[in-house]
Amino acid sequence: MPGLGRGRARFARGLVMSAACLLLPTLAHAAAGGDVTTQPGFVAVAVLLCVACVALADRRRSVTEIAAMLVLTQPVLHVLLTLDGHHDGASSVVPSAGMALAHVLSAVVLTMLLAGAENVAWSLASLSATVLLTRVRRLLAAPVPPVARVRADGAVVDAAEPLTVLLVRSTPWRGPPALPALG
Repeated sequence: MPGLGRGRARFARGLVMSAACLLLPTLAHAAAGGDVTTQPGFVAVAVLLCVACVALADRRRSVTEIAAMLVLTQPVLHVLLTLDGHHDGASSVVPSAGMALAHVLSAVVLTMLLAGAENVAWSLASLSATVLLTRVRRLLAAPVPPVARVRADGAVVDAAEPLTVLLVRSTPWRGPPALPALG
């Protein structure tokens, strides 16, 4: 389904991915007592990450691709936040075992959430493009028959096209099959 890989949908999917990549280490850094920075180096990497994520949103991404993006951005953003956050030098750049485990666990959880959201979005887009809109497309493609107008006195006026089309049901019936009458 190419609809989610273009236009606003692609932009939205890319921004969700970049927000996940940026917010995970930033919020974890702030929760651990670090300063949240707006230094030029961090802002430049954040902008580049947003552009890269929107560019990568051109097609459906697998769990592996989503995990790779989340896991690979963690060390870079950790170093940038640590260096720009006025910590005690290079000793805090290398994460402790607990911090590394927290980064990995949070990346795994966020990967599962984003992969699930990606599956739901593509499934809904596929469903809406095939099942739900089939009858609507058929109805809109069919020529509208002319309708004769009748005045209150009973005289027929020339045929005119209706202004609206009444759409009674656009989705197929999804119930169980009817049982034959026992008789």
